[in-house]
Amino acid sequence: MMVLDWFFIGLLSFAILCLLLLIFCLFYFFSITKELKKKQWRKRPKNKEKRKKWLHVRKSLEKRRKRYLTNVFLLFVVMLITAGSAFYARYYQLTNLTSEDAKVVVQGYLLTEDLKKQMETVKAGGSAEKVYPQFQEVSALLVSYGNRPVSGGLSTEGAKLLTRYYVSMKNVGLNLSTLSQEQLEKQETIDGYLKDIERINERQKAVFKYFKVNESALKQKN
Repeated sequence: MMVLDWFFIGLLSFAILCLLLLIFCLFYFFSITKELKKKQWRKRPKNKEKRKKWLHVRKSLEKRRKRYLTNVFLLFVVMLITAGSAFYARYYQLTNLTSEDAKVVVQGYLLTEDLKKQMETVKAGGSAEKVYPQFQEVSALLVSYGNRPVSGGLSTEGAKLLTRYYVSMKNVGLNLSTLSQEQLEKQETIDGYLKDIERINERQKAVFKYFKVNESALKQKN
């Protein structure tokens, strides 16, 4: 279980505890209010000694009622803050990448961009022999990234987008691992891989849009 899971559970549990205490305080507040409305507390006794005792008990009830009302207000505010924080933490978890997923997305972006550039270089007449060993390394990395399961705390839509992106990287990595140097020198092979990379880029953009990834910042790293 991730830190945000514990954070959500802890805050929500505390908010529920505040709600229970709030109900408890409300119950006693209304009980005391009901008691003060009774006839015996409306009219002061004429006897001095009884009046003194009557005032003492009445003031004690009023102080208790005021204290319970103050507690109700404070508990209500704390409950709102903790419940709001809990649901914000949950929302943040649903709509933001974990550090592990963010690392894979960034590395996947850098790898596919580099792979695309090298493919275009070979297509333009560059040496296939020179870049072939690098393609084998890239294929292994793409497969390893593609095999990684997405984090369980993401929303259904976010997990679906990220899974599709990982699968597309894995498929290109697997195909690239079986590529021979002779095949790499063929124009149709290069065109096929460039189309595959384009499909990765489409799924990549969907991930970037959903998780609000700054692509401009990634381009500066590349």
